[in-house]
Amino acid sequence: MLFLIRAAFWLMIIVLLLPTDDRQRSEVYGTAQAAVNDVASFCDRNPETCARGKDAFAVFVQKAEFGARMLMDLVQNKTGAGAAADTAEPTRLESPLPEMQRPDAAAFAKPIRFDMNASQDTLNPEDREEAWSGPDSAGT
Repeated sequence: MLFLIRAAFWLMIIVLLLPTDDRQRSEVYGTAQAAVNDVASFCDRNPETCARGKDAFAVFVQKAEFGARMLMDLVQNKTGAGAAADTAEPTRLESPLPEMQRPDAAAFAKPIRFDMNASQDTLNPEDREEAWSGPDSAGT
């Protein structure tokens, strides 16, 4: 029921935004064409911004591929399908990061173990002292 109410709401919004005559329709088309032309010529006006965006997108794609590869390795190891995949030579991508900044895949795959028997006490002696409560609370 809620889906129908939401759908009706958005349908009303779309109908309200539609032009009612030819003059308004031509204004909407002109505005849309200007927006498309503005977006299409962005890189011509801002080449440095486009170059940085392209570099950032390349790093994003590389991280996504690395994450997908880690996920596939995890799934293959859980399902036992990793034996056939281990014989194939994995493809290596060149990383734009220096060698020291590259994440180690083996470090991500190992679970972190916490010693639950170790003391978690981090209080100082000053923290253990009773807080001053004032003269009125001493007699009650």
